[in-house]
Amino acid sequence: MVEVLAKITTQRSQDIALKGFDFGYEIPKQRIHPLIKPRLDSIFFIAEIKRSSPSAGAIGTIESPQKLAGDYLNGGAGAISVLCEERHFGGSLCDLMAVKSAYPNACILRKDFIQYVEEIDISYRAGADMVLLIVAMFIDENEGFSHFKAIYEECLKVGITPLIEVHTQAEIDFIAPLQAPLVGINSRSLHTFEINIPAACALKNALPHSKVIFESGIDSPHCAFVVGSLGFNGLLCGSYLVAHKNPTAALQSLKHAFTLGNTQKPRFYRQVFESLSMRTLQSQPLLKICGITNLDDALMVAQEKIDMLGFILVKQSPRYIESKRIKDIAKALHKLYPHILRIAVVNDDKQSLNEAKTLYEQGYIDAIQLHGLSPLAPDIFAKSALKDALFCFYPVQNITHKEDFTQDYEGVFCLVDSKSAQGGGSGQSINKDVLRALQEQYLCVAGGINPQNIADFLTLKPTLLDINSGIEREAGKKDIHKLRTLLENLKNAIESTKE
Repeated sequence: MVEVLAKITTQRSQDIALKGFDFGYEIPKQRIHPLIKPRLDSIFFIAEIKRSSPSAGAIGTIESPQKLAGDYLNGGAGAISVLCEERHFGGSLCDLMAVKSAYPNACILRKDFIQYVEEIDISYRAGADMVLLIVAMFIDENEGFSHFKAIYEECLKVGITPLIEVHTQAEIDFIAPLQAPLVGINSRSLHTFEINIPAACALKNALPHSKVIFESGIDSPHCAFVVGSLGFNGLLCGSYLVAHKNPTAALQSLKHAFTLGNTQKPRFYRQVFESLSMRTLQSQPLLKICGITNLDDALMVAQEKIDMLGFILVKQSPRYIESKRIKDIAKALHKLYPHILRIAVVNDDKQSLNEAKTLYEQGYIDAIQLHGLSPLAPDIFAKSALKDALFCFYPVQNITHKEDFTQDYEGVFCLVDSKSAQGGGSGQSINKDVLRALQEQYLCVAGGINPQNIADFLTLKPTLLDINSGIEREAGKKDIHKLRTLLENLKNAIESTKE
């Protein structure tokens, strides 16, 4: 994609030169409406009004921004974001003034590509209570920090609340001297308009002293649950709400899911994303040992450098384990190896899913691995919509060819396994060329991984390797010598990449 941000800012500068900082709209000489501060003492939801975007094209017809704003406020929005950029998003300052006039006591955010100090006075007089300041527009500019700081301080001078938007660690470092109380992490790169939710989530811990809002990419209650579970203070959502036939109900569902995640704080996503944030190309991938059937094996494996243990709840599997035994093992792991994530593996049936969800709700497992999704409906599992799932999970796709894989799955990452796998442990691998061709941002692989080929799998730069039969002496019985050989070969392969 063409460098989108540069195109937007160049055209916008041209429009300002031609029309002025008010873009040709009649702005009040003085501010008419009260200045409303955002309430950041509780979960803060910003619902956005926008007609289109460079990535999605036309999103929805908005005949009345005031009506949509009312729907959002009825759904519990803490602020209304009005996208004012005209060429690429179809908005205007006129929209902002109309919404503020209709709801003078609501907190209104001017969502725009603010470039000049003079635009803050325009925003203030037009009725904005908040403005978005995008760090990516200034970080590579000569005297960029001084320019950004001047705009930021002008916001504080007139009483507008700035929401500083970042996308990378470098941008967080750029704003560090400001000690900003409110920061938004955008999961979408404004340079390419690609979304990377795990990367955005991994940045959360770099802002310990700020209230942090998650921006972009929220397209389901489950996604809101994930973000809420990571301790974000709120989120900004636009396209999903605009396109929804009932924006009030949609916003309420997002708030419920986010609040549940924020309250429960399940550790699965947090630990996975923290690991991702610390990874380099020379790091060991996340390692999951699946098919644990007894306490001795669980404790033996857990003492090694392992991140996750998997328990198969598929009765047809030779590695099937009953819930009661999972509970006993989980209690021991919690006491002795509390960092180990515990994963339940289920097939596409209601009974095993409900059994796993009960273990999850009781705290014995941390996430559910979903086998058996249909390629025709990858967002449905056991006749339930995964978009509405309020628990930690990741899907599995069983593939032989690249064409077997769909990127249209629900979840922040997906495990790929061979088609011959039935509940795991087939010993069959997917062709490495097929795995490379998937071009998954976070490649998670199962199937046929063993001490002899672990170095080959490492060349794929995987995020997670799921290992089962390759370290067994028989089905359901792990071999510590094979595991240690695998780990030693993995370590040597990693060291060789550093030379």
